[in-house]
Amino acid sequence: MSDLITQPKIKGIQIEIVAEAEEIKVNAMICSKDITSVDDGFEATVASGAQGTLRQLIKDIESSRKLAKAPILEIGKEIDGIAKDFIDEVKTEEERIGKLLGAFQRVERDKKIVAERQARIAEQKILVEASEAALASGEAMDELSESAQQKIVRLRQEASAKHEAVKGVRVRTTTKFEIVDEAELLKARSDLFSPDAAKIKQALKLTINIPGIKTWEESKAY
Repeated sequence: MSDLITQPKIKGIQIEIVAEAEEIKVNAMICSKDITSVDDGFEATVASGAQGTLRQLIKDIESSRKLAKAPILEIGKEIDGIAKDFIDEVKTEEERIGKLLGAFQRVERDKKIVAERQARIAEQKILVEASEAALASGEAMDELSESAQQKIVRLRQEASAKHEAVKGVRVRTTTKFEIVDEAELLKARSDLFSPDAAKIKQALKLTINIPGIKTWEESKAY
C-alpha cells in the first residue's frame, strides 16, 4: 500500500535551460576554444578573461540549480518529516517485538539442531539394527521393514515437537561493538584504523615530510 501520504501533483513540470544561458555558454566556449597556448602576457590576459567567463557561468548555473531545486527539496523535507513523525513509534515497537521474537527463534533453532542431531543418531541405530537382523536371517535388505520405517517417522515427529520455532520467520544476528579503549585497540589491531584524508591535508600545511606519505604539487589557475 503506497498511498498512505497525500501525493503532490508535480508531474508535467518542464525544467529547461533558459535561452540567455545557452547564448552565454556558446559565446564562452567559442572564446575558450581559440586559446590553445599561453606564451606571453597578452595571451595570459586573454586566457584569464576566458577562464573568468567560464568560471562565472559555472558559478551562476550552480546557484540557479540550487534555487530551482529549493522548492522541491522543501517539499521532500516536509514529506520526510511527516513520515518520520508518524512512523518513529511504530519502528520502535517493531524493533522491540523483533528482538523478542529473534531471541525466541534463536533458542528454538538451537533446540531444533540438538533434536535433529539426536534423531539422526537414533535413525542410524535403527538402520544398523535392521541391517544386522537381515544379515542374521540370511535375507537381503532391499528396503526397511515397516516397523523400522514407523520408528524413523516417529523419531522425526518427536524431534519436530521438541522446538516451537515459527516457520517463515527469519532471524539475522549482528555483532554490535563499542570502542572502550582506542589505544589498546590500535596496539592490538592497527589494521582496523585507516588514514584520515582531512587530517593529512591539515598536517601537510605544517610540513610535507611525513613518513609513509608521498607528496607532489599540481598548479591550477583560479
